[in-house]
Order: sequence, then C-alpha cells, then structure tokens
Amino acid sequence: MSLLKIEPINESTQLGIWKIEEPADELRSRACLTPEEADLFMTFKNETRRKQWLAYRILLNEMLPGDHPVLVYDEFGKPALRERDLFLSISHSGEFAAVIISRTHPVGVDIERIADRIERIKSRFLAPEEEQQIGEANRLEKLYVAWGAKESLYKIYGRPEVEFQRDIFIEPFDYLCKGNGRCCGRMKTPEGEESYTVFYERIAGYMLVYAMKQGQ
Repeated sequence: MSLLKIEPINESTQLGIWKIEEPADELRSRACLTPEEADLFMTFKNETRRKQWLAYRILLNEMLPGDHPVLVYDEFGKPALRERDLFLSISHSGEFAAVIISRTHPVGVDIERIADRIERIKSRFLAPEEEQQIGEANRLEKLYVAWGAKESLYKIYGRPEVEFQRDIFIEPFDYLCKGNGRCCGRMKTPEGEESYTVFYERIAGYMLVYAMKQGQ
C-alpha cells in the first residue's frame, strides 16, 4: 500500500497523495477499471505513464469509497467525475500522484519533481517583476512554488484563454522551508479577476502546490 496521505483541507475539500512504488501489474489489479478505462489503459506504452494513470485512479477510489468514480474530460482536457457534483484536479510527476476534490468550489493541484531545468524556462511563465521577487534565497523551491501555483490556477479555469505570464500573477512570498506554506495569486480571465490562496509543501524532492479561491 503506497497511499502517502488523504487529509481534509476544510469541511468540503480533501487532498490525496500517492507514492508510486508498485509495478504496473499490481496497480492494475487494484484499479477496478471500467471496460472503457481498461481499453484506454492498453494504449499506454510508457511504463511510468501507465503507473501514474493507475495510481491516481486508485487514489480516487480511496478518497471516494463506494461506487467506482469514473473520470471524464471536457473539450479542453479538464477532468471531472461522471454523475458526481464535485470539483476535481489531478497531477502526477515521477513517483507521485496527487488528487484534490471539493464539494463546493473549484480547486487545482500540481506536483513537480524539483530540478535545475526550471531556470531555463522561467521567463516563459514569470512576468519580469515576479522573477525579480523570487530572489536568490531558496530560489529553486520558490520557482517551483510559482510554477505550481500558476498551473493550479490555470487548472481551476481550465480553458486556453488564460496565459501563465500575462494573466496569472503570484504575490511576493517568503518560502517556508518546513511544513505547509502559503502565498496568494491573482488570475485574470475574460469574466474578470479573482484572488486565490495557494498552499505548498515540499515532499522529498517534489513540490506539491494546490489552490482555491480566497475565503474558501
């Protein structure tokens, strides 16, 4: 069993993390796939992708015991649960899968393996003033918090009209080296601008980030 944790964020929201340690065959035997999902699984050739895909489905089953929750996707690739009035976001990277579910409001989650390569792409997702605010102390971790925050907010909106650098802004923050930290983000969409609370936590060599509207 490689369930790392399932924890409540508030009375309507829960977060689940799975550390992928099992081979794909073991995960497959526990995933309880529908025939449609089983057919889709057989199209995946990459072993890491197969395990990640299975892991977050098992995690969904653990978080929503009872009837098997079935994932569906809209035209933009945003996931939802068939015949369930819930908000959902999913992420996976390397040996981790993450799921966040809320009964009342949109949520977003991102998990990423921490590596120096993010320095090469920072100008693609950070506005100049954001990059300046990152500074040098805990720089790598702060870059991944900023990336994960923008990814989480983008997932909340779920449509391509929003661009990371132009429309999503992360307020200056001090990085909390231990435990759960938080910062604030703003996202402009065609419908207006909203403010969000962003939570982050380093788990081994990964950065976990999730977000929801302020006040929720």
